[in-house]
Amino acid sequence: MKQNKSRRIFIKKTVKASAGVTFGISTLNVANISRGIDDKHSIKYKRIGRTISFTLPIENKVSTIEVRLNSNANKYIFEYDDVSPYAPKVQNEQTKDVWMPGYDEQADLRRSSSIEKRFPVVDIVVKPNMEAVLDFDLVVPGKFNFNGDGLKILTKEIRISGNQVDHWANTLILDPNTNSINSFYLSSKEKVNGSKVTFEFDTLRDDWTGSISVHNFDSKELIAVKEVLWDRKFPEINTGHGVSRERMITSLSWATKHILGCENTDANSEAFGGEYLLYDLSAKTRLRSFWSWAWGPSAKMLLGASDIQGIDVGISGQQLKQRAIDLMDITLKKQVLDSSSPAYGVVKTSMHEASTVDSLFLVGWGWIPLYKETGNRLYIDAGKKVADAANRLMDDYVDMIPQAYLFESKTWKKIMSFESSMGLPGLAGLYLATGDEYYKNTTVRLADLLVKAFEKENGLWGVFFYEETRKSSEVNYWTKAFGYIVDGLIEAHKVAPDRGYFKKVLRIAKQVMDTQASDGSFAVRFDRSAEFVGVGDKATALWAGLFLRIYKMNGEKTYFTAGMKALEWCMDNQYFGQDSIARGAIVGRSWPSGITFRHWFDVVVTYTVSFFGNSLLEALSLDEFRE
Repeated sequence: MKQNKSRRIFIKKTVKASAGVTFGISTLNVANISRGIDDKHSIKYKRIGRTISFTLPIENKVSTIEVRLNSNANKYIFEYDDVSPYAPKVQNEQTKDVWMPGYDEQADLRRSSSIEKRFPVVDIVVKPNMEAVLDFDLVVPGKFNFNGDGLKILTKEIRISGNQVDHWANTLILDPNTNSINSFYLSSKEKVNGSKVTFEFDTLRDDWTGSISVHNFDSKELIAVKEVLWDRKFPEINTGHGVSRERMITSLSWATKHILGCENTDANSEAFGGEYLLYDLSAKTRLRSFWSWAWGPSAKMLLGASDIQGIDVGISGQQLKQRAIDLMDITLKKQVLDSSSPAYGVVKTSMHEASTVDSLFLVGWGWIPLYKETGNRLYIDAGKKVADAANRLMDDYVDMIPQAYLFESKTWKKIMSFESSMGLPGLAGLYLATGDEYYKNTTVRLADLLVKAFEKENGLWGVFFYEETRKSSEVNYWTKAFGYIVDGLIEAHKVAPDRGYFKKVLRIAKQVMDTQASDGSFAVRFDRSAEFVGVGDKATALWAGLFLRIYKMNGEKTYFTAGMKALEWCMDNQYFGQDSIARGAIVGRSWPSGITFRHWFDVVVTYTVSFFGNSLLEALSLDEFRE
C-alpha cells in the first residue's frame, strides 16, 4: 500500500529532524568544548558493544581528575508541555477537546506559569561514585525539585548523588523558569595511577553519542576531550508486503525483540525488572517506568510467541516464558497486602495509584495466562484478593467502582471511567480457569454496573461517571477505549452468554468498523479525521485482534477482513529506521502520542507493540494461517 509505506518513510525521515528542536523556551547551551584542544589532548576511546573505555596519560602534578559524560540526548532537555512541530496548524472543532473538555486549556495555563518541568536524560549506567551535575544560568533566585526529592534552593551548580538518579528520564521542576540549564552531565571523580587514568562506562543504548571530557578535579581545567560518534548503519529490514504467515512471524519476532528491550534494568528503581511505558524518538529517551497493568499484555505476548515455530528473537522459547513469569512475579509483589489499607488486595498500578479495574486487567491478560502455563496457584490466590476488593468497592459505592486509590491523599478518586471495562477480563478469566461461581457472579455484577452507568441510546458509552451527580458524561468516541469496552464485554459474554453482552459488542464494533480508513487504520477518535487527531496506533493494534476474536465467535467475514486490514497497517508501519531502540515497534504521532503528554511527538508506547503482538498471535491461530 503506497499510503502506508509513505507514512513509515515519513516518520523515518522526520524523527531525526525533530530531535533537539527548540521551542522558544529555555534551551540547553552545549558548547563545543573540543575547540582549541590539540590531538595529543584528545581522548582515544574503544567501543565494544555498549561499553566505552579509554586510557589517558596525565601529567605528574595532577593526582585526581573528573570525568564528565555528556549525552547528546541532553542537547535539548524537553519540557512537559512542549509543542510539537507536527501538531495541526489549524484550530477548529476537530482539534478541540480531543480527550476531554478543558484538557488543552490546562496545558496552556501551565505554559504561561512560572513553573516548568523538564526531563534530563541519563542513558548511561550510573556507577555508585557518579554524580549528576546541573549547571544553571542563574538569573533570579529560584527553587528546584529533582525526582520528587522536595523543593530546594537553586544554585549555579547542583550536584546530585548517583543513587538519586534514574536511568533515562529524570524529572526536574524549576521555579521560576527564568533560570535556564547550561548543561547536564554525569561526573565521576577518579584517582590518577602511574601518570595515567583508565576509565570505562556502559551505555543504555547501542548507538550512544555524546562527549567525554577529563578535567583537573581541583582547578576544573580541561585536560582532554573527545566527541563520541555513531557512524554505523543498521541493516535495512523489509518484512515484505501483504499478509502471510511468514510475514507475520517476522513481524512478531521484531515486535518481541522490542518488548524484551523495554525492560527496566535500573536496580535502584522501584519498578526494576518491569517495563518502560514509552520511548520518545525526538527526546531519545525512555519514559515512565511504572505502569504495571500494561505489563500484562507483554507477558501474554511473550508467552504466546514462545510457542510459535520460526520465531527468531535471539533467545529460546523457554527464556521467553521465563521473562513473562519474571514480569508477572514483579506485579504480584506490587499487590497491597496491608489488610488495614482501603486498597487491600489491589495492585499498585502506577507510582501513585492502585486501580482495582486496572489490576483485574492485569489478572486477565497476565496472571491467568501464566496460571494456565505454570499451574502456579499464586496467580489465582492473588486474583481472588483483587476480585474481593472489587466486590467490596461495589458494596460501598453501590452504582460505581472508583477509578483508583491515591496513596498520597489516602482517598479513592470520585469518578469511574468507561475504561473500567478493563476489569472484566480478569474476573472472567478467574471464572473460566477455576469454574468458581463467585467469579461468574462478580463478572456479571461489574458488567451490569458498567452498562447501567455508561451505555447511551446508540450503544456507545459516556466517558466518566461522577460520584457527586451519579451520572455519566457524554460520549467522546475514543477509539482505543472502546476497544477496552469490547474486550471486557467479549470476556463477560464467555462467562454469561445469555445476558446479551455479545449484542452490545457487535453494536459498538460495527460503529467503529464503519470508520476504518482504506489503509486499515483508525483515527484516535472515530468521529473525527486522523488529520486533526492523528492515527490511533494503539487503537489500530488493539482492534486488529478484537475483530479477529469476534470473527472466531460468529464467523462473519467482515470482521476477519477488518482485523487483517488493521494488522496489515501495523506491519506496514513497523519501524526499521536508524534509531536502535525503536526498531520493531510502531511509532505513533498523534494527539495522545505519550498517552497524556508529548502530543504529536514521535513516541512508541510499549502496549501498542504488545497489542500488535497479541493481534498477530490471534491471526496465526486462525485456520487460514495455520501451518
